[in-house]
Amino acid sequence: MKRITVKESENLIPYSGDLINGEIESFTLTPSTKGDGWEDVNYFTVRKDNQYANRIGDGDSWVYILTNPTMPGLLKIGSTSKSPDERAKQISRGTGVAMPFEVVYAFKCFNAERLERELHRYFKPYRTNNQKEFFQLDLTEAKAGVVDKGSKYL
Repeated sequence: MKRITVKESENLIPYSGDLINGEIESFTLTPSTKGDGWEDVNYFTVRKDNQYANRIGDGDSWVYILTNPTMPGLLKIGSTSKSPDERAKQISRGTGVAMPFEVVYAFKCFNAERLERELHRYFKPYRTNNQKEFFQLDLTEAKAGVVDKGSKYL
């Protein structure tokens, strides 16, 4: 682990906010508001905050939120390189699906698979089954999480 300056840390994702890369790469020391010579330690991973800033366009894939009238209170959060509507139709074709899934929110970004993994960790307390992508979560809260975590993928 390496000590870096506050300036060097400006483009890095803080360890507490990085739900993908669990390794601490660096840290900063800043004077604490406690005074008396105390310093605050902030940890960072290797991931950069604006890693997609130089890409052309608004994204290459989607994170979507789907609902199904036969599963009230559950949201399916996933990712696709196709359109979210196409993915909803694909999932709805199964013989065990009584009614079609509906797209209630779609977020276009870069590296949607990675964002999806980050969101699944973030929403872990609301997950109904660790093997499935369903969450017992309010849609407003889910959208806010996608926008917040997704801002690093634009």
